[in-house]
Amino acid sequence: MQDGYGRETEDLRISLTQRCNLDCVFCHMEGQLPSSLELTAEEIERCVIAATKVGVRRVKLTGGEPTLRSDLPEIVRRIAAHVEEVSMTTNGLLLDRLAVPLHEAGLRRVNVSLPSALPATYRRLTGGDGLPAALRGIRAAHAAGIFPMKLNVVVLAGITEQDAEREAIWEIAHEVGATLQFIEFEPVQGRVDGSIFRVLHAEITGLDSEVAGRAVQSERNPLHHRPRYTVPNGKGPMKIEIVRPLNNPEFCSACHRIRLTSYGALKGCLMTNEHLVETRPMLRDGATPDQLVPLFEQVIQHRRPFFRADTSATPSLELPLVARAVSGASPHLV
Repeated sequence: MQDGYGRETEDLRISLTQRCNLDCVFCHMEGQLPSSLELTAEEIERCVIAATKVGVRRVKLTGGEPTLRSDLPEIVRRIAAHVEEVSMTTNGLLLDRLAVPLHEAGLRRVNVSLPSALPATYRRLTGGDGLPAALRGIRAAHAAGIFPMKLNVVVLAGITEQDAEREAIWEIAHEVGATLQFIEFEPVQGRVDGSIFRVLHAEITGLDSEVAGRAVQSERNPLHHRPRYTVPNGKGPMKIEIVRPLNNPEFCSACHRIRLTSYGALKGCLMTNEHLVETRPMLRDGATPDQLVPLFEQVIQHRRPFFRADTSATPSLELPLVARAVSGASPHLV
């Protein structure tokens, strides 16, 4: 199903929980309103079946931290029966024991958030000493055959450009054959501390130009039409993707994703909670997937590119901060 801007709806991003075992300073929690409510595995399956009826072919599981759901393998198994691909974004801390059961359940791709591969920087950015566990998880996912794998690196001023930081990240990416995905820090409404954003946001176009200049091959990922490069390195070629969403109409024009929050609301864009469509009341009343389809049609009809070529329609990013009511955590990087 297309939205009003001719964009097909092919991907559903499902937040399974707002709980997390880290406190990353750049976390946007999928732009969700704070809530401790979570859908059941069976409710999630009904939503996925409904989503397939409007064109969704792929599902990505996120959080919070999705591996904190004790029923995660069951959720993956239920979803995998209905879509072409199930993938997940995770911090990797629990992957060493979950990689095999998740792969057996049908998980085919994984993105691991790895802001740094240096212990001191990782602790500074995440509030925890989880780097050894994250690296064990990355290696376990590779050993289990969850491939392709991406390492998500949020580009941060004064940190990501340091040679030692890049070398450490590149080393682990080479070891497991992962794509490096450099992601622009996003000031998502209600979730990102504005003072931290102003200190750590880095202009990512310079990195894009640097990587492009070194590339032996350039292509485009159809999702968000973002650039993907093959770059030579001392240990062999590496794939690098650049995710630059801010003030980038091209990025938004190639977005084919809708979202389901942990508490059961459908939303059309990470950056805004306008036009939320609640599924939970109907789910709790036993609605069938066919009965849920109009809710998916409604959120698709309201979808709008957050950044558009018409600059007069570009929204302001001066957004208020909502306290992290679920985790109770406060930003620790100042």
